[in-house]
Amino acid sequence: MIQSADPITFSVPRTVLSDIVQLSAELTDRMHELLERNTDGQLSPTEKAELETLVRVAEFGQIVSLALQSQARP
Repeated sequence: MIQSADPITFSVPRTVLSDIVQLSAELTDRMHELLERNTDGQLSPTEKAELETLVRVAEFGQIVSLALQSQARP
């Protein structure tokens, strides 16, 4: 049985990693728009879920980027 704390390993070709480590400009703009509206308390439940997803994807990209940087160091 897989537990939520069990590590998961997957392989991704390095050639596609640059596309994974950051959101597109359009998604970044959308996330910022939603963040601003969230501060004002103007998000619908669907928009809140969208914002949460965008933030999680951005955080995942940062984790991947940091992992790549640590592997590149001698």
